[in-house]
Amino acid sequence: MSGLSKQTSITRGNLSTRSRPRQITILCWVYLLISIFYFLKLGQVLFHWSRLEKLPLTISPLYLAVDSLVWCVSAIILAWGLWVGRSWARPTTLIMSILFSMVFWADRIWIAEPEGLAQRWPINLLLTIIGLGMILLVLSLKSTRDYFWENPAKIP
Repeated sequence: MSGLSKQTSITRGNLSTRSRPRQITILCWVYLLISIFYFLKLGQVLFHWSRLEKLPLTISPLYLAVDSLVWCVSAIILAWGLWVGRSWARPTTLIMSILFSMVFWADRIWIAEPEGLAQRWPINLLLTIIGLGMILLVLSLKSTRDYFWENPAKIP
C-alpha cells in the first residue's frame, strides 16, 4: 500500500486502522441487553395478549407491544451503529438515552401504581441520573470522540 493510499484509508476512518474503545464495547452490550429485554417483553405481551385484554389495566396491550417493539429495534440499531463506529451513533446514543429516560418516567408517573411509585421513585431517579451521567461521560471521552470522528475533507 503506497503512503498516499494508506493515509487516505486512515483519514477516511477505515475500521482496520482504528480500534473500538472498551467503553463503547460495554455500551454496545448494554444496548444489546436492553434490546433482548424488550424482545422478551414483546414476546410475553403477544403470548398473553388475550389475558392482558381481560385485565383491568390502565393501558392496552397494544401500547405494551408497540413500546417493546420500538425500544427493541432502536436498541439493536444503536448497538450496531456504536459497534461499527457510525458517525450518527454518538449523538443518537445521547438523544435515545434521554428519550428513553423521559418515556420511563412518563410511564412511571401516568401508568404505574401510586404506591409502587411512592416507594421506588428515589432509587429510580438515582439510577436514571447515574445512567445518563455514565453515558454522557463515555460519549465525551477523547477516545470515544476519536473513534467516531470523520474527516470532512474529501480526498479523491
